[in-house]
Amino acid sequence: MKRMEELEVAIEAVKKAGEIVRKYYGKVNASRKSDRSLTTKADTESENTIKRILQKRFPDHSIFGEETGKSGKESDYLWVVDPLDGTTNYAFQNPFFDVSLGLVHKSKPIIGVVFYPPQNELFYAEKSKGAYLNDARITVSNERSFDDSVIAFCHGRDQQSVTRMISAFSHLKPVNNKVRQLGAAALELCYVACGRIDAFFMVGMHPWDVAGGTMILKEAGGKVTDFSGRDFDMRSHDVLGSSPRIYQKLLDILCDI
Repeated sequence: MKRMEELEVAIEAVKKAGEIVRKYYGKVNASRKSDRSLTTKADTESENTIKRILQKRFPDHSIFGEETGKSGKESDYLWVVDPLDGTTNYAFQNPFFDVSLGLVHKSKPIIGVVFYPPQNELFYAEKSKGAYLNDARITVSNERSFDDSVIAFCHGRDQQSVTRMISAFSHLKPVNNKVRQLGAAALELCYVACGRIDAFFMVGMHPWDVAGGTMILKEAGGKVTDFSGRDFDMRSHDVLGSSPRIYQKLLDILCDI
């Protein structure tokens, strides 16, 4: 399958960033940003590397990075960068983290690329072309039982997001005992896309948390919406990504939190 130029460049960028992340793993100390979240030298060098590649190849596009904010020209095309998704895991040498990059056109994701350095796994998708893991086509799981489904979750650091997640957990845990917090949103969406888990939801997200993974999950046959059931876009505050078989029951639980 011929891949569009933007996807090829995105793959190049996340792989180079992944080399940086690997290089510093277990060798850097984390510091805290103003919102008390963690950051490391790997975060900043990874983001700078991705931005240099994108700016060189697509000088008319905008870029929005977790570490450096928005840069470049005003454009309908916006690259959304999470240079190290799962920094807390990374800082404590828990090998569940990734580099995530998404291209958004008028608030709608059209390309997603997520690289998982510890297992050398590259997830990617472009709109209407399917989703892939290391060039093999992937699809969501066929699990029919809600009770047996594995569901991952994440939440923002603000108190409202924490309170809402406590409410979601209190409603969900009694009917599903396989709820997990893994700590890297983009990679968790990819795990839904390839059937390793059955659903993922997040309360109080930032665009960089999910820009790469949502496109991959949609192209793998998953449902990706906000908690009201509206199609997900970059203006959404919450995200639910799920295999279609359990989507409605999970949405019914989350829509009231």
